Amino acid sequence: MHYTPNGSAQTDLSYAGVCFMDKADVKTIVSGRAILEPELRIPPNDANVKVAARPYVARRNEYLLSMTPHMHLRGKAFRYEAAYPNGEKEILLDVPNYDFNWQLKYTLADPKFLPKGTRIYCTAVYDNSEKNLVNPNPDRWVGWGDQSWDEMMIGFFTTTPRLPDSSE
Repeated sequence: MHYTPNGSAQTDLSYAGVCFMDKADVKTIVSGRAILEPELRIPPNDANVKVAARPYVARRNEYLLSMTPHMHLRGKAFRYEAAYPNGEKEILLDVPNYDFNWQLKYTLADPKFLPKGTRIYCTAVYDNSEKNLVNPNPDRWVGWGDQSWDEMMIGFFTTTPRLPDSSE
């Protein structure tokens, strides 16, 4: 969660709830993962800045459950791709018209099997030009930061080592 200052002190009403269960009752473990590029540097007045992050490599067989691309106001497009150990490649998610106000979690209808050694790549495209109507300042270099006028490049996703009621 990002907090953006608005010029005056505010109170926080956020809370978190945690439920515990017996280990014997756990049927599926879901891992939250992220591919990110914190060293991104977006030059001024450039409408097509491509940023790629180091890939995630599956250390065991697992299933992909969901993907959530995250950028800020200059975000233009985001793509997840898989490169499988057998040499095949596949686009897992392509968001050609990213909108900061519609940051969606894309849950797969059917979990996608990722064999051990699969590489997941994330690529983002930024529009730091005056043509981007929500761009706060097309004349400045932009780097990583929590505020909306800064940028982020994070490909969140979830995996599980096996499906419930599965022998894999």
